[in-house]
Formats: sequence, structure tokens, C-alpha cells
Amino acid sequence: MSTIKDPRDIMRKGTKILGLFLALALVTATPLVGSNMPAAQAQTTAENITQAQEPAASTNATQTVTQPTERDLDDASAPPSTVSTSGTATTEVRPDQLSVTVGVETNSTTAQEAVILNANLTTQLVAAVRGLGINENQIETSSYSLSPIYEYIVPPQPCIEIYPPPPGCETRQEIIGYRASNTVTVTLDVNAELNAGQVIDAAIGAGANRVDGIVFFISPDTQQQIRDTLIRDAIANARQRANIAAEALAMTISGVQSATLNPIDFPVYSVDLREGAAAQADSVSAPTPILPGQQEVSTTVTVVFYLSTEGSSNR
Repeated sequence: MSTIKDPRDIMRKGTKILGLFLALALVTATPLVGSNMPAAQAQTTAENITQAQEPAASTNATQTVTQPTERDLDDASAPPSTVSTSGTATTEVRPDQLSVTVGVETNSTTAQEAVILNANLTTQLVAAVRGLGINENQIETSSYSLSPIYEYIVPPQPCIEIYPPPPGCETRQEIIGYRASNTVTVTLDVNAELNAGQVIDAAIGAGANRVDGIVFFISPDTQQQIRDTLIRDAIANARQRANIAAEALAMTISGVQSATLNPIDFPVYSVDLREGAAAQADSVSAPTPILPGQQEVSTTVTVVFYLSTEGSSNR
């Protein structure tokens, strides 16, 4: 026997099935339990985290690098062109200072007597020189010595020439006295009213029997002035020669690589008067003429200049 169901029951069952289906669909689309973040927002946050883990570019490290061209590489590898020249400068100078050395040499049988006699004569010599108006700081002792005087004793009769010689046949030497020597040097300006000849005459008149000589020289201050002038002139001469060479090469001087300065020697002019001292000591009839001459001083420099196809030679 068949049972006829109520249509309202069928509709209620269909509604329950539809509600169950919608509930399952909603569970599938909902995030994990405990999370309040929508699914779409969670995906976007994950992408941001991935991007944050990547290193960010620093704006301060931004640089513009220009790659050198082939021409720049060729110019950088090529050595700069140079020209080496030498310059010379010469001048004629007259010595501005001189020194004259005079002294006393005394002999005696004893050393004490020789020293005392020498001291007295040297004192007279210095007083005579200072009497010319020469200051004490212009006079200085240049040498002093005390030495024995030997005499060789030869046997009165010839002896047999054998070795060793027989007793009494030796040639021996004996001290027969002592010699004391004291010399002083006087320094003067060449252009002063007083000259070397006057110093020599005054010293000999006071008992001097030694005139060792006269030396003409250039004072340190004058040497420095001459040195500075010669260096400037020599460098100017070297640059002039370099400019001529650069012009012939269709180039110009653009700088200096190196410069070498050679030392400057100042010659000393000396007059040896020792041979005529004895004759002058015997008699002084006229002033002794002493005249200085001019001296040549020169220097040479070597300069290496840079050459360029651009710019001015006056750089």
C-alpha cells in the first residue's frame, strides 16, 4: 500500500539540503580558524614581505660612470713629451775681502828664551797693526810652534864604510837651540782705505820676519748674492733654449719635470810672499803694492721641460 507524502514535507527537506550546501561552501572560502585577515589581504601582505626581504637600492650610491674611449686610452698610455736643456751663466767679480799673514820667528839656545823673545816681538807686531786702525776682531793667531834646532855632527876622520858602523863613526844630531814661531792673520775689506801693503810694511817695521802670503776671496754675503743671480740667469738661458727647440717642433713649453743645479765654486786668489820676506825685513823703502784682480764665476743648470701641442710657451 503506497503512502502519499505531504508536499510541504518535501519542500522542508529541500530547504535543509540547500542550507547544508551553502554552509559547506562558506567553510571552504573562510581562512584558517583564529585569523581575522581576509584571504585576499593575506596574499597581498605575503607579497610585501617577499619584497621587503630583497635589498633596497641606495640613492646615495648612484654614480655616473663614463667609459673611456679608445682615444683616451691611447693618450693616457703615451708618455709626455719632454726636452732637456742646459743653461750657463757667467760673471766677473772682484774679491771684496783679503787676508794677510805675517809673523815672527825667533831662535835661542833655550826654549824659554826663544818663547820670551818671540812674545815680545809679536806684541810689538800686533800693536803696530792695530795702530793702523784695524780692530781686534780682524786679527787672529793663525799658527804657533816651538821646535828644537838640530845640528848634525860628522866624525872628524873618515871611517870604514861597513854596517853597522864602528863606534865613533856614526853621524849623530844634537840640539843646539830652539825656534819659536808665531803668525797672525789680518782680514780687511778690499775697498777699505787700508790695504795689504800697509799691513805688511807696519808688521815688518815692528820686527816681523815672516810674510806667509796674501789671500783674496769673496765674502759669504757677496757669494750668496752672486749665487742667486747666476742661478736665475742660468735657468732663463735654459728656458730660452727650450723655447727655441719647442718652436722648431711646433710645440710649446707646458711645464717643468725636473731641474738640476750644479754647485758654484768661488776661486781663491793667493799671493805667496815668503820668498821676498827676508829682503823686505832688512829694508823697507817704499810701500808694498798689492792689487787684487777680477775672478770669473760661473754655473750650469739642467732643466727638463714638458712639451705640449696646446697652450702658451709663457706658462
